[in-house]
Amino acid sequence: MTQNRKAVGSPSPIRLSVRALVEFSVFEPDIVPFSTALMEEGRQAHLARQLDSRARSEVPLQWTGRRQGIDFHISGRMDLYDATLSPPLVEEIKLCRGDAPAAARRAHLYQALCYAYILCRQENLPHIAVRVSYAATSGELRASFEETYSADDLEGIFFQLLDQYAAWHKRLVRHRARRDKSLAELPFPYPQYREGQRAMAEQVYLAILRKKRLFAMMPTGTGKSAAVLYPALKALGVGLTGQIFCLTARGTARRAMEGEMARMAALGLRAHTLTLNAKEKICPMDEVRCDPAHCPRAAGHFLRQEAALIAAMRAKGPWDTAFVQRMANRHTLCPFEYSLALSVLADVLIGDYNYALDPRVYIQRIFDRPGPVTVLCDEAHNLPDRVREMLSGELSGALLAEFRRLTGRLMGRANAIYRKAGALLKALRALEEGMDVPPTLLESTEALMGALRAAPHVRVESGLMQQLLGFQDALRHRQIQPDDYRLFVQAQGRERRARLLCLHFTPYLREVSAPFQGFVCYSATLSPLTAMRDLLGGEAEDACFELPSPFPPEHLLTLTLPVNTRWGARQNSLPMLCGAIRATFAAHPGKYIAFFPSYAYMRAAAEQLGDLPLHVQQSGMDEAARDAFLARFTHSDEALLGLCVLGGVFAEGVDLPGLSLIGVCIAGVGLPQVGPEREAIRQRAQQQGLDGFDVAYRHPGLHKVLQAAGRLIRSESDRGVLLLCDDRYRQPGYQALLPTHWQMRQAADENAVAALAHAFWVETPPT
Repeated sequence: MTQNRKAVGSPSPIRLSVRALVEFSVFEPDIVPFSTALMEEGRQAHLARQLDSRARSEVPLQWTGRRQGIDFHISGRMDLYDATLSPPLVEEIKLCRGDAPAAARRAHLYQALCYAYILCRQENLPHIAVRVSYAATSGELRASFEETYSADDLEGIFFQLLDQYAAWHKRLVRHRARRDKSLAELPFPYPQYREGQRAMAEQVYLAILRKKRLFAMMPTGTGKSAAVLYPALKALGVGLTGQIFCLTARGTARRAMEGEMARMAALGLRAHTLTLNAKEKICPMDEVRCDPAHCPRAAGHFLRQEAALIAAMRAKGPWDTAFVQRMANRHTLCPFEYSLALSVLADVLIGDYNYALDPRVYIQRIFDRPGPVTVLCDEAHNLPDRVREMLSGELSGALLAEFRRLTGRLMGRANAIYRKAGALLKALRALEEGMDVPPTLLESTEALMGALRAAPHVRVESGLMQQLLGFQDALRHRQIQPDDYRLFVQAQGRERRARLLCLHFTPYLREVSAPFQGFVCYSATLSPLTAMRDLLGGEAEDACFELPSPFPPEHLLTLTLPVNTRWGARQNSLPMLCGAIRATFAAHPGKYIAFFPSYAYMRAAAEQLGDLPLHVQQSGMDEAARDAFLARFTHSDEALLGLCVLGGVFAEGVDLPGLSLIGVCIAGVGLPQVGPEREAIRQRAQQQGLDGFDVAYRHPGLHKVLQAAGRLIRSESDRGVLLLCDDRYRQPGYQALLPTHWQMRQAADENAVAALAHAFWVETPPT
């Protein structure tokens, strides 16, 4: 793998906005929920105030210089500048909601003082006036605070801020020097590359070097995680990227990535690895409510956070979930907000897709700042449904009606929130299935959101607020791309549940991934590869890479049984299906899993297979229950037949090597259930010249099948039997999507299954 070393000479200057420089050292102590709507109100206040003034607006400024041996480039825009006054006046505008402040907030003042200092040096001014103004969205001035400063006083303030930033930056530089040295010496984390791993690693490195997308299909068991993560780390060590973000869809995949980082740490890697968790999962409070009046961790959080960040920089282990919780408890911090602060310092981040791709919750402090970030997307076959859901929205009229009722009782029916909620409820009740989105729906949604923003003290149940935000975003996206959305309406008694479904997400994914310093989408089931590249936002110049299975094909016996598992025929075909599963198990008792398209079908099969040593998946299993379920496969020698749901938590991302699993039976072809939403996706794909059935049904269905089958044959020594139970596996449209190394043999009935499986185990005994 070719390594382009960093250019010799001085490092690039640190580029900071004035606001970022100030906010590093001057901040409010408490956690206050962030609101994009509040940002929009602030923009409106700025614009209105600027239009009322004769001063110049949005005046660009920049300062370039050296401090403590570090080159800085500081830039920003003054809200207003009046050079006609004596002394000249710099004005900073901030939004005023509610009562006017008695004094300028320190962070607002320091922002204006930095602009004033840069201006003094540019214009050689001995003195300058600084004003902080608080305005309503209409531009009406609510409060104003003005004072004159000397250039020398401003210089002291400006360099004090720079010194504080420089001290922290030097700590980061020391860590990165140690990290890069360890990366230069880091060997591949296994004694040797598996077949195809080196070629994959080179493709990943090139994608990062060229700032391109890579779509790769690597069979299960080929060591995808190491082949992707190792070259990305090497690229980090030579400055081709600044951070690596590993996206996963499930906890099992997250643990696999954590395991690879731990393996490399044992070989000498010195890098900070952060695992991100959802706020709801990591919050220690009984109620997730980020309000300083309610949560003692939110009150004064930022006053205590720096000590915890310094402690993290000194820590030698990973910044995993246990570490974040332990440090948050020690320093009385919100663990989620603390993990977000750590995200800027981390070298490698591991987290769910939404932290990078969801327009509502992506980590802005990473993806909105300058600096290269490489994104590695594991199990990328999950992306279509996940991104589609990120861009969709729904709103329950029943939840909204209950909120309106409580608001009326507490605040009266004349209250603006009650009236706006009523208007949105009326718009929802007027919806009928099949109709287009009426303009009143967006208007009434935004009116209610505006009323809620104007009354931050009003409590809104978190589920309803999430729905309102998501529904509003989906309505706004639909205004831009109306053909890519479809409205679905469901009755809830007298109320309605409205769902705005995104049918076509490709343009969004192409746009959001374009700035990444390499976007690597990889999976064992990213087939057909070129079609998936196009669906996931790839372009012609983006690479596709596919590895054949490195394992001897004779180690896997693949049988197809022509049984009808379609929904209407399941009851009649159940005896034949269960007979074939029983025959597979009896041919060589050991560890097996049978996957079913639904819990109901699985439970019906369990009744007929009750004399076998069954281990049945339950719905709603927590992480401890899932670990206990898998432990019977990995920590026991007993023969076992697991019954699981296709597409569920045990169908992908689970590693059961050797004798932990010697057989998999799959009932059906995994197709999503036919319904209005899937049909709308099919029709939209058809309009774009694609095979709509493939996009909506066949591809996502067989991805689930291939993932479940991938639990078998995890190493060169593994042997196993794969039984595919459905007559559609013999149709060309389905066979074309199955791996070429599956040397499929047809079995007419359970007797043929028994004979073929028995012969296989005689010729190829498990090891």
